[in-house]
Amino acid sequence: MLENRAVERIAEAAVGEVPGVIASQETAGTLATALGRAYPRVDVHVAGRRVRVQADIVTRWPLPAAQVAAAVREHVAERLSTLADLDIDTVDVEVAKVLRPTTPERKRVR
Repeated sequence: MLENRAVERIAEAAVGEVPGVIASQETAGTLATALGRAYPRVDVHVAGRRVRVQADIVTRWPLPAAQVAAAVREHVAERLSTLADLDIDTVDVEVAKVLRPTTPERKRVR
């Protein structure tokens, strides 16, 4: 049976594979990443062959947050089922932040 940390790693990788999820490098600085405050955040609870997942993600506007969350839910469940042979009870996804697109600073004419 897989340990919680191994299942957590699989879930983290699966979250990062979903288009629209922003990686931790864009959501936090080096210190925040080292302290575990970066996104995505994934927590798993494994009981035998059953697993529950809580994922907190960041996405970018104007992507529909509900669609990105649904894609994360489906992809994480599929990857855990396929790679770890686990039965998924639930995958809860919370969109913690929606970032505005970065626009290049406009140069002023002098």
